[in-house]
Amino acid sequence: MKKITLLLLFVVSSASAQTWNLSFGANTTNYVFTNSQGVNPTFMKPSSGLNMTLGYEKSISRRFQYDLGLAYSQFNAVGDVQNIPFSYQTDFMGLSGGIGPKLEFRNDFTLMLKARAAVQKMINGNQFLQNRYVDLASDDQFSSARFLVGFSLELEKKVNSNLYVYTQYQHLDTIQFGTSTLNFVPSTVSFGIKIQSK
Repeated sequence: MKKITLLLLFVVSSASAQTWNLSFGANTTNYVFTNSQGVNPTFMKPSSGLNMTLGYEKSISRRFQYDLGLAYSQFNAVGDVQNIPFSYQTDFMGLSGGIGPKLEFRNDFTLMLKARAAVQKMINGNQFLQNRYVDLASDDQFSSARFLVGFSLELEKKVNSNLYVYTQYQHLDTIQFGTSTLNFVPSTVSFGIKIQSK
C-alpha cells in the first residue's frame, strides 16, 4: 500500500494544473462464479457497500481528459445454500483511472464518458456462515490482486471558477470474467466535488 501511495503522490506532484476530486457512493456487487462445467450458480445475490475515491483529473485537450486516484471499495454479497444463509463483507483498496471525452453544455454542465481500469487488493474480508466468521485473507479468490475494466458516465456542474459538483455511474468487470473462478462485477453510483488548482 505504501508503494501505491508514493506512486500517486509522485504523479500528482508532477502535474502542473489539475482538478482534485473527492467522491462518496455505493457499490452494488455481483459475485459471479463459473465452475469447471461452465455453470454459473445463482445462490449469491448482490449486496451494497461503500465506495470512496480521492484523486485528480487533468485535461489532455479541450475535449479529452484523464483521471487517476486512490479508491476504497466494499465488494459484498449475500446468499443461501439449502436454506443456510451466508454473507461476504470485504474491503478493497487500490488505484483507479479513466480516460475519455467530455461534452460541454449550457449552464456550465459537462458530460464525460470514460474507459476505466482499476487494480484493487483486499485489506480486510470475512464470510459469515453458520453463526461464525471466516477470515478470507488466506483465500486466493479474495486475497489476490483484482484487475477490473469498464466505463463511467459522469455529469458535472460548475459552481464557480474553482468548484464543481458531480454525479457518476460506473460499471466494472474483473478482466478474468467467465473463467473458472470468482469474479466481482460492481456497479457504483457516487456523488462528489472537484476543486481546481493552478
